[in-house]
Amino acid sequence: THAQSGREFALIGMYGGTAFVEITDPYSPIYIGGLPSVFNKFGGWSFWRDVKTMGDYAVVVSEEPGHGMQVFDLTELLTTSETPTLFNMTAHYDAIGNAHNVFVNEEKKFAYIVGQDSCNGGLHIVNLRKPTKPFFVQCFSDDGYTHDVQCVVYDGPHKKYVGREICFASNENTITIIDVGFKGDIRLLSRTRYEQSYYTHQGWLTEDHSHFIFNDEQDEQSLEVRTRTHVMDVSNLTNPIYVGYSLEGTEQLTTIM
Repeated sequence: THAQSGREFALIGMYGGTAFVEITDPYSPIYIGGLPSVFNKFGGWSFWRDVKTMGDYAVVVSEEPGHGMQVFDLTELLTTSETPTLFNMTAHYDAIGNAHNVFVNEEKKFAYIVGQDSCNGGLHIVNLRKPTKPFFVQCFSDDGYTHDVQCVVYDGPHKKYVGREICFASNENTITIIDVGFKGDIRLLSRTRYEQSYYTHQGWLTEDHSHFIFNDEQDEQSLEVRTRTHVMDVSNLTNPIYVGYSLEGTEQLTTIM
């Protein structure tokens, strides 16, 4: 949502790029246009694309080889005179190639690119204080590949870490908690497995930062069960405790918001 105008837009990752749809009136959506994938002219497209925002900018990664991270000035959506418009990216970050996902901590102005072809697939940290001039800060690869991550300024029960920037990573078979408060001295706080883990996919903290709610992408197929929503008690960041799961009515769920 654009604060000054109140106009609202949906940013949609697609096979050949990113689509922008105005949903200010949700009953009359307007396709504003699209940002092509970096190599769309050469046919190097991918089904996997992730979009996050940093202020008035969107950042886009894809598992398309060599894609890097696109930066796009979203204010262009407010002034375009033609719809649909084929937009150009505003800036490009090429220190990574392909990536599965990106998380942006808008409060700290850092992007965390994960599942990429650098940093052993772990955290590839980018400074976004000037979104049109992103630059590499640090890698964290001590626990290998990260499929998804949420990084917050911690305000939970573990008093020692209140005010620190903490990342909660879904690392295929563990929930891995990382203190990234000092980028030059990133520390692994814990890595916790859970019963019958198959592919730890993605999760989200509760508002009080006491529990991490997450899912497993492959437990339905492997166990022939309905979707399970897992709960990890993270009130002690160095010693999380797996609480259990809730059995849902659906047959497969990949993302929790």
